[in-house]
Amino acid sequence: MNLNGLIGDLKRMSDGELRELAGQYGVMLTTSEIRKLRPLLDEVSVSFLWTGVPETLIRKVESVIGKERTRQILDEHW
Repeated sequence: MNLNGLIGDLKRMSDGELRELAGQYGVMLTTSEIRKLRPLLDEVSVSFLWTGVPETLIRKVESVIGKERTRQILDEHW
């Protein structure tokens, strides 16, 4: 898997395409949430595979979609 390529692909998707993709994984996001989360793609690193997602990034996601939804997504997909 080429994580940098995947991130680039996600950045090029429209808000609607990202919303649809997230929905395919059971993650329901509004267009507003996607627009707020999109800049965080720049902070994603392949090192997360070994170190886990940093708490600072988790807190930023929580500020957009809430703590409960963030934890649910991490529990289901990480």
